[in-house]
Amino acid sequence: MTWTSFVAPIARLRDLVRSGLPATTAGLTIGLLALSPSARADDPASPDPGAPDKSGYTLLNPTPDDQMRKFTPDRPAKGFSVRTIDAGHFELEMDTFNYTYSKYLGVTTHSFQTLDPTFKIGVTNWADVEVQFNGLQASRSFDALSGAGTESGAGFGDILLRTKINLIGNDGGPVGFAIIPYVKLPSSAPVISNGVVEGGLIAPLALRLPQDYLVTLMTEVDALKDSANHREANFVNLIGVSHPLPGIEGANATVELFSAVGSDRAAPPIYTFDLGMNFRIDKHTILDVGLNLGLNNAAPKVQIYTGISARF
Repeated sequence: MTWTSFVAPIARLRDLVRSGLPATTAGLTIGLLALSPSARADDPASPDPGAPDKSGYTLLNPTPDDQMRKFTPDRPAKGFSVRTIDAGHFELEMDTFNYTYSKYLGVTTHSFQTLDPTFKIGVTNWADVEVQFNGLQASRSFDALSGAGTESGAGFGDILLRTKINLIGNDGGPVGFAIIPYVKLPSSAPVISNGVVEGGLIAPLALRLPQDYLVTLMTEVDALKDSANHREANFVNLIGVSHPLPGIEGANATVELFSAVGSDRAAPPIYTFDLGMNFRIDKHTILDVGLNLGLNNAAPKVQIYTGISARF
């Protein structure tokens, strides 16, 4: 299969969605957009009619620096950005520190993770390829009553392969939408990994509203394996709202509600309330910090993390 034969059907799908999706989502956004004429200068609600045509840029013909879109990494929080990395450019996202505390069914677990880079490379103006290494991890579990250790493990986590395909709103506009198929490859110790190949499809929708608000609606369908080696469906949904922090140049705050509910009866649903902040150092570098709080017994009680994103 040639590269052209692979890309052409996706390009046709993208053009179809671009022509139809705005009409179907207009009812959701037109009232909110009418409330105020203002929009962020660096994230316009309406595409610039004089913007250059970037459709010809590819991995081997990179987008010029002065035509690159706003840098919007997937960090922090759990929602994915609808934007891809510009063609011919690279991106790195990574936790510098990640700690999770869980307590469920009489077992307390402390987990740490660091050095877990996600590498992205833009292959066209509307698609990128991503490799995520779930880096150095350590986990230890204790009996909640006796304090005796029950299980522990350390090592490097699994590898995830993703491709992000933007269908609309990559360079502006009130609505953005992307699809992100992924596969997980087992590559770590038994305590860290379940040792099986899993995958799914992620679909984030972004609504860019007046007064600098960005609303993210995301759904995800996963094909996971249960303890009996059967395939089970897992459904992830979240809603997030982000807004610049008043009085702090380059700072942005995000609030999310997250849910994960599956068909595996042995795997309880997970509900969390997530907070994130990022700080733009320059147009190619962002630092972030986040706090996730469990809303039900099965969810991790607390997760705290810091990280960095950089574009090249």
